[in-house]
Amino acid sequence: MGVLGILTNKTDISIMKLWQAYKYIYYWLYTWQKKLWGKNDLPEYNVIFGMCLSLTCAILFLNVIFYLITDILLIPEGIPKVKVLLVLIIITIIHYFLFVHKGKYKQIEKEFKQESQAEHKRKGFWVLLYTFGSMAFYVFLLFLGIWLDNNGHTPLMKYFGW
Repeated sequence: MGVLGILTNKTDISIMKLWQAYKYIYYWLYTWQKKLWGKNDLPEYNVIFGMCLSLTCAILFLNVIFYLITDILLIPEGIPKVKVLLVLIIITIIHYFLFVHKGKYKQIEKEFKQESQAEHKRKGFWVLLYTFGSMAFYVFLLFLGIWLDNNGHTPLMKYFGW
C-alpha cells in the first residue's frame, strides 16, 4: 500500500527508486565534500545547501521551459521576497530532517559505502551533472528567456499553431 493508501505498487517502486537516487546524490556529495575539505567543515550541512540550490534551480528551469512553450509562468513574477525566503527555508528544513537529523547521513554513508571505486566515479559524473547542470541550465534558460522576450518571443505553442 502506498502513501495514504492511494499509490499503486508500481508507483511505490518508482518513488522508492527516486528516493534511493536522491539519497545517493546526498551520499556522493557528502563523501566528496568530506574528502575535499574534511569532516571539520561540516560536509553534512554543506551538501544540504547544494542540494537545495540544485532542486530550486531544477524547479525554476521547469518553470522557464513551460513559459517558453506556453507563455504561461507557473511561478508568477512579483512574489514577495519573504514568501520566497520562507519556501527556501522550508526546503532546507526538509532536507535537514531527511539527511542529517539524528545522524541519518551516517546511515546513508553505510548504505552506499560498499560500491566499487569505478562505480563511484561513474555515478559521480551523473551526480555532478545533476547538481551543477541544473544550476547552469537554469541560468542559461533564464538568459535565453530574457533574450527571447527582448526579441519578440513567440511561445512554441503559438509558433506551431497549438
